[in-house]
Amino acid sequence: MAEPILISAPAIEPVTLAEARMHLRIDASDTAEDALITSFIVAARLQAEHELNRKLITQTWDVVYDAFPQAGESIRVAPGLAKVLSIVQVAYLNTASSPVTINSTNYILDAQSLPGYVFPKSGYSWPTDVSPSANAVTVRITCGYGPAASDVPRNIWSWMLLQIGAMYRNREAFSTGAPVAALPNQFTDRLLDPHRVWLMQ
Repeated sequence: MAEPILISAPAIEPVTLAEARMHLRIDASDTAEDALITSFIVAARLQAEHELNRKLITQTWDVVYDAFPQAGESIRVAPGLAKVLSIVQVAYLNTASSPVTINSTNYILDAQSLPGYVFPKSGYSWPTDVSPSANAVTVRITCGYGPAASDVPRNIWSWMLLQIGAMYRNREAFSTGAPVAALPNQFTDRLLDPHRVWLMQ
């Protein structure tokens, strides 16, 4: 399996600029660092997604494989792309190197298992006329909690604010002068624990 390809990024972030500014206690009239704060919001969301092995706001990804699994077996969606909300399409290159899209009536999504699985429906087998080239099979998915910031659990939102605050106040990889004390793990990263996707090797 190759690295998943981002097709459509989330339309919004779980934390708004206004929420971040309020958390940072920045006066409403002071907009000088809005671009920097916005970049911290994105960085915090990406880090949360990395820690959780799941996406937050709805986004679209291509997951590519060299071939289909054996007949009757499921396609396991790439780690880090939970929770799968829908399958946009399943497509492949055939032995003539022509793209073929499989009819959506031939497969079903198991969205309850994480990160997510695509099963062929009863009586259907995955195609065998697949090009021997690498990355011949593509599964395009949407994943995340949903399209709205309110779909993201509040403790993830709180964790993001803590990270945004840390990045805003500590802008170097190394500090000089007064020591920097980290919040205890049970207060910060433990906020994420109820929502982590633990991946089997």
